[in-house]
Amino acid sequence: MDIESITCVYFSPTGTTRRIVENIASGMQGGRAEVFDCTKSSRRSGISRVLRDEVVILAAPVYYGRIPEPAIDCFMKISADKTPAVLVVVYGNRAYDDALIELYDIAVARGFIPIAAGAFIGEHSYSTESLPMATDRPDEEDLGAAREFGSAIRNKVLGIASLEATAPIHVPGHRPYVEPEGLYRLRKMRENAPVTPETDESLCTRCNACIEACPQSAIDRIDVTKTDRSRCILCCACVKACPVGARRLIEPALLLLMRKIQELCRERKEREYYL
Repeated sequence: MDIESITCVYFSPTGTTRRIVENIASGMQGGRAEVFDCTKSSRRSGISRVLRDEVVILAAPVYYGRIPEPAIDCFMKISADKTPAVLVVVYGNRAYDDALIELYDIAVARGFIPIAAGAFIGEHSYSTESLPMATDRPDEEDLGAAREFGSAIRNKVLGIASLEATAPIHVPGHRPYVEPEGLYRLRKMRENAPVTPETDESLCTRCNACIEACPQSAIDRIDVTKTDRSRCILCCACVKACPVGARRLIEPALLLLMRKIQELCRERKEREYYL
């Protein structure tokens, strides 16, 4: 079979997942490319459709070892008819735990046939100047590897005579999924404190960059110092989008958790492929 078209469906609050997907698609050299960016909540509501005659890339960042709920919401609105899928997770240099097998299960449940999967590294959502975690990744080496991965996928697809007869890929993970300790601690923390990025009013210029960056519409459009913690997923898109550094994570318990995560992120991790 050939790759006549590629459809990219991704959730990417800070842009790292998007960059990986773009480079994988470039390496695949499909005839046409269509993008469904389901990062913003307003776009997720209109994404329902059936995907058939294309190769689909499904991609999401890893939050505490799992696929974030807004990405799951997006993927569950898509149906496929034995459509080949490439599964991609992007994590912040700690571990991707059960995220890839979770994405695999979602894809199969929606009618996709996974033909390839990859785990890539992007700058951690919590990374700051004082607590750097995979800073500036994906770097050029990562992006080059993403294109090579896309080329390998293309070669595999060209060699497929019957999609139904293709041997299934195997990805690491546990069933049932293991709830990471960090996620449990974060949930307990949020029961007792408003753990969301906060605005330093002395620095804020009211440019509204944080509002536009938030995938959950969690920041009040009138008063940017107010964040709806029931909506906030701690993706830190607002923190990274703020041009003056007015958005910050300052909750002491969360800062302690961030330091522990940083200790686990010191050694450079590399991408993993499953073809």
